Amino acid sequence: MGLIIAYFFFLLNLISIIPTMYPLYIWKLVTTGSVRRLGDKLLLKVGEFWIENNYRISRMLYGVQFEVIGESFKDLKADGHYMIICNHQSWSDIYIIQSVLNRKIPLIRFFIKDSLKYVPILGHAWLALDFPFVKRSSREQLKKNPELATQDLENVKKVCEKFVGMPFSILNFLEGHRRTPERVQKLIKKNPYQHLLRPHSGGISVVSTALKNSIDAFIDLTIVYPTENPSFLDLMRGKIRKLKVFVDVVPVSQVPIEENEQFAPMSKKMKRWVDERWALKDSLIEKEKHTK
Repeated sequence: MGLIIAYFFFLLNLISIIPTMYPLYIWKLVTTGSVRRLGDKLLLKVGEFWIENNYRISRMLYGVQFEVIGESFKDLKADGHYMIICNHQSWSDIYIIQSVLNRKIPLIRFFIKDSLKYVPILGHAWLALDFPFVKRSSREQLKKNPELATQDLENVKKVCEKFVGMPFSILNFLEGHRRTPERVQKLIKKNPYQHLLRPHSGGISVVSTALKNSIDAFIDLTIVYPTENPSFLDLMRGKIRKLKVFVDVVPVSQVPIEENEQFAPMSKKMKRWVDERWALKDSLIEKEKHTK
């Protein structure tokens, strides 16, 4: 029954933005210049309102609380330019990250498969809020035509152009997949971490190089759940009530962003930096598990 009630309230919150979102989206499509920018600002307010209500619902139903740890958290700016990296364990990660950082930084966006723009309501919301949609080739397609990899990178760089000259926060899950027991077992021989999957640095290297003159800092988040193998359903059922979010804001001057776009996908210095961050994350999570 609790799960049904939670779904009802979250669905009601999603439906509640429709009367405001669609008129503003149409306004955005048919206007230009300062009038369109006003529409963009109002749409961002709708997105922030929706995120805030999602957190209110979970707090009201289950008393969900986030303990945010990190001195640099207070230095974040609502009009800044940020790249966000985080460990990925559950679909609830996005909900948690949005709730913790809502209105502290620009609305968080993340790369979405192009086909998801057709998802009812959510797909339209992502389009209205300028989420970056990208077409990615499958492994089978890349095997048949390796040149598609270059095309995919060009698509990513083109999408990044829309963020130049405006505040932005772009979220990257470098592990690429959620950390499920099945995936851990499958990759156990190639994985040096106890609580994480191996990160991939190519994507964030390409995006960072494309936006290198605009980024203020990297926000490195580490989510520590109170249970092993958490799921979004666990959150919806009220099984996850308290969790910790460690925030480390790294100045862009301390991140080895590749200058040459040609070398960005295979940047060794970015890979070393990402591996070092993941080793720190793994140690942090291990320490937290033993202090409970």
